[in-house]
Amino acid sequence: MRYLDLGTVDAQSSQAVYHALAELWHPDDETTLVTVRPDRPYVCVGYHQIASREIDRQYCADRHIPVGRRMIGGGAVWLDQDQVFWHLVMPHQQISIDTLYRRYLAAPVNAYRQMGIFAEHRPVNDIVVGARKIGGTGASTIGDADVLVGSLMMDFDPQAMVRALNVPSEKFRDKVISSLSDYITTVKRELGKNAPSAAAATRILVEAFAAVLQEEVRPDGLTDQEHERIQWYADRLFDPLFVYRDEGYLVPGLKIREGVRVLEGLYKAAGGLIRIVWRDVNGIIEDVTVGGDFFIAPPDGLERLQAALIGLRVGSDQCEEVVRKVWQTVEAPGVTAGDIIAALAKGEALNSDGGVQKS
Repeated sequence: MRYLDLGTVDAQSSQAVYHALAELWHPDDETTLVTVRPDRPYVCVGYHQIASREIDRQYCADRHIPVGRRMIGGGAVWLDQDQVFWHLVMPHQQISIDTLYRRYLAAPVNAYRQMGIFAEHRPVNDIVVGARKIGGTGASTIGDADVLVGSLMMDFDPQAMVRALNVPSEKFRDKVISSLSDYITTVKRELGKNAPSAAAATRILVEAFAAVLQEEVRPDGLTDQEHERIQWYADRLFDPLFVYRDEGYLVPGLKIREGVRVLEGLYKAAGGLIRIVWRDVNGIIEDVTVGGDFFIAPPDGLERLQAALIGLRVGSDQCEEVVRKVWQTVEAPGVTAGDIIAALAKGEALNSDGGVQKS
């Protein structure tokens, strides 16, 4: 197992590294584990999310908090120096995302247990201590590589994260902060003064991955080509044109002219929140963005669904048939074709004078 201990790097590069390694991957390359920490806090939205719905863009800009979009699904996350991020890049395996999680999340689970924290894997991709989540994970296929990413949650500031999120009111924000405190735990919270240092926790994690993979650890450094590609991804993933892509018309309930409205449907499936925003012209979908904080493979599945929906009438048999047909070609744990249809139906029920739906 090739091991890259990158230490502390700039925020953009800490997110870009696994994208670059996966893109440069060759089928005969050895499995690579990366550990890294960002030099400052930043926000990252999932590949399929509508960024302006998820984060407070002005707040982040005013405080110079970088905002990026990763090529892996999931929700908006706050990343900072109190977390140790790990990236496992390996040859593409013909297994389901669920199996990928079950097989390899045993490593961070075992690492937490060796620290004295009774962590467990709760499908699909959560690592929990009792009722509380500790760290986040995600997976995708990029090029010829499977990528599994996650973090060791040494400590966490829920107020910092929630302030960067786009929420409807300060009262709601306070409720989210309270919920996060109840829902998330950390190494420091669990172990107090007995908590290991970040360096010690990282060593435990690397050994746990080596045991699960049954591989020797080979410390290594980045090549010049990898450095160059990391910089390319750092620029692209944090480019506002990529982060806030295709969001110019996304004002839910807006009546643009007679017969033209922008509608939004939200539906909470078992695998995550589905958000669909589309421009409706006399009952026909003229343009559409399908997003959410769930995971889907291959990553272009939602783009193909969007293209297939254009020109159809929401609620029609043809529309439902198209959704089911596309969904047969993707893997989205916890999200069914019926869930997508339900999100569309909720958007269709939105009044023309523009109420805002609740999930």
